Amino acid sequence: MSIEQSNQLILLILNSVLMTFLSTALLGGAWLRQNSLSQQLSQIRAHYQRMAPPLDIRNDEDSRHHLQIDLKKLRSDRYRIRNQYVWSRLGMVTLHAVLLTFGISLFTLALRSLISFDSLISIALVLFTIGSGGLLAGTGCILIDIAQGDSDTEALSQSMGKALAQALKKLPRRKIKPLHARATSRSTITRPTMMK
Repeated sequence: MSIEQSNQLILLILNSVLMTFLSTALLGGAWLRQNSLSQQLSQIRAHYQRMAPPLDIRNDEDSRHHLQIDLKKLRSDRYRIRNQYVWSRLGMVTLHAVLLTFGISLFTLALRSLISFDSLISIALVLFTIGSGGLLAGTGCILIDIAQGDSDTEALSQSMGKALAQALKKLPRRKIKPLHARATSRSTITRPTMMK
């Protein structure tokens, strides 16, 4: 293999690695989004069950009217979130397939560096192209899911903020000393003096 072919092979491997990292990051975001939608669906389901009217309200016309309005809003929210969940799920499945495709492409390129079989590069390029198209399709599904969000109750920044907060809650925390405690511990350290 010549130096030019080696450089091209290294560039192809780097591109596959970068696209694998990108698809992994998007898959993580899609997973957080889907968990958030799943929690919203379960909250709506619980709220729907709590809205069963007591016996004395059923006879009151005004209370019944407010209950019907609340139920109608709850049903429309449930329908909207279910649609978002379907798009999010489709995007997540697509991104799983993309990650697998980029992994196979990377494996094919690594195999080409060991075996002098030029058809492996063509196979890797076809897989890379399919993976890139799938990455666009998966990202499009996630963007459709986000665009379907109710603009009154959930903005994009709020949705991403909720997903990020949920992810940060799961990270292990370490204790940090307060600032004044650190200052007092530093002042107790004695520094060696220079001898004359």
